[in-house]
Amino acid sequence: MAVEAKAFPAPDNGTVRGSQAIERALGILSTFTSETPSLTLKEIAGQTGLTMPTAHRMVKALQRASFVTQHSVDGTYRLGPAVVRLSQVALSGTSRSTLAAVCTPYLEELRDETGESAGLHMPSVDGRICVAEAESRHMMRMATGVGRELPWFAGAASKALLSGMGADERTAALTRTPWRPVASGTVDDRARLLQDIARSARRGYALSFSETVEGASAIAMPIRAADHVVAAVNVAGPVLRWTRKRMIAAVPLLRSVVRRVETELGAID
Repeated sequence: MAVEAKAFPAPDNGTVRGSQAIERALGILSTFTSETPSLTLKEIAGQTGLTMPTAHRMVKALQRASFVTQHSVDGTYRLGPAVVRLSQVALSGTSRSTLAAVCTPYLEELRDETGESAGLHMPSVDGRICVAEAESRHMMRMATGVGRELPWFAGAASKALLSGMGADERTAALTRTPWRPVASGTVDDRARLLQDIARSARRGYALSFSETVEGASAIAMPIRAADHVVAAVNVAGPVLRWTRKRMIAAVPLLRSVVRRVETELGAID
């Protein structure tokens, strides 16, 4: 029995060119890694196999769409805010509910070991939101409250989150957030806040004193998943009891908790 041959339409050249452009753009974005966050145009062309004119045209298109940015001093390129926004969307599927479930036992461990309240904070539109908390058992205690939002410029957890961001993402976050005093210790000088964030990034943790609640102090560390900061864990208490000395002494415990949380998140991914 003869089988009738079916004629399929020839591929449209426009479609082929369009898909090729997409593949090239994705190839360029894939050249950026945590080891090579900044690349020259020559390096991008070399790693993708594109000619310099083609690489330049593709990179400029990505730059117009904010997928890459160019350093004003040395001319190198790095991933832009559009990639950050997409990564936040991708990570949101494992964000609040999953993170809260993973972190709750660790928050309770921190609470029991330090005697102070431990919380999990995630980025929100204009700052951060507390998504889980293990409150201290002391009569006098500091509690953020699950669901409470706080601005980017106030508190140890905010600074911990900002310390793990790229420069462009950090600038965008601080630019879109209206500054207002929350407590007597709220930083009202942008340059001083950036210095504090840089210091937090170097030492791996952030501290705050009366920045969100009068008379309260806190220490916080960022939590990373897939090379992105997705949350921060903090321990907060009355400054008269939760002193700088006690907070510094708790750094190894906090680091241990963060490492274990990140290991669990990596297993989930």
